[in-house]
Amino acid sequence: MDEYKCEILIIGAGPAGLSAGVYCGRSGRDTIILEGKVSSALAEAKEVQNWLGIKKIEGLKLLKQFKEHAISHNSVRIIKGDVIALMIGMGTNMISTRTANITADAVIIATGRGQRKEKIKGEDVLSGFGVSYCALCDGPLYRERKVFLYGTDNEMIEDALILQQMGCDVYIITTLGIDELPEKINEAKDNGIEIIEKVEIVEVLEGSQKNIDKIICKSIDTEEIKEFELDCLFILSHVPSNSIFKKGGVELDEKGNVKVDAEQQTNIKGVYAAGDVTGGLFQIVFATAEGSRAGINASRYIRQLNKEKS
Repeated sequence: MDEYKCEILIIGAGPAGLSAGVYCGRSGRDTIILEGKVSSALAEAKEVQNWLGIKKIEGLKLLKQFKEHAISHNSVRIIKGDVIALMIGMGTNMISTRTANITADAVIIATGRGQRKEKIKGEDVLSGFGVSYCALCDGPLYRERKVFLYGTDNEMIEDALILQQMGCDVYIITTLGIDELPEKINEAKDNGIEIIEKVEIVEVLEGSQKNIDKIICKSIDTEEIKEFELDCLFILSHVPSNSIFKKGGVELDEKGNVKVDAEQQTNIKGVYAAGDVTGGLFQIVFATAEGSRAGINASRYIRQLNKEKS
């Protein structure tokens, strides 16, 4: 097992974690960024059109620029590994991967929303090619085109209304009955959004252009098979990656997001969180802003810690 020691450990190498790394580096803090096996969601973005100053850029290219910026600071290094155990909030924090033990005075959690298990056949292949997990991110690409939202909660309905305002031809497809959905579904109905209830998507199929062409669905009640042609499928459910942090004492909200205060601090002193792992709007600009705030406050925490020790 490799042994590492640092002042600040950042768990996650997406926009939030790398932004935190830049600010920790600017403060001269000895910082490790732990890059997990699963790439940042940004790496899967075929095209980013809302990063200020750059009209259009591939997600992977933008992520590479973020990473280069973070490690341009001599005090910042990136190592690879996924957290399998941690002891935090007891003075020095101890985090373990399969190949390393890391001790850190402060921790920033920036793991994103976590990887969804592929529940739909073909979903993984078409991710970024008509399968999306963020309506706000990709909605503008599908103006005047047919989009389906697959989910069961209030946020899914909100996103449907937003996509309709953007000019998309919007359909909701859900495993629940209409009477089981949140009350806001009535607003979607009143706005003319068609709701296809009590069906499960079992497969997504690509067309001749290698983008999504149609979805194959099965009725929950009758198992009848139906097909729908579409231009984009927004899958608005995910498996949170936060269970290990909950076991370590980090407080989560009712949706499984890490709870933070205005300074990005969790309920544990010296432990911060930023980006998609905290919920909210899943946008690059919000993740980088939260990451910078977490980096600034974690660095401030280390300075105070050092004063107390001297």
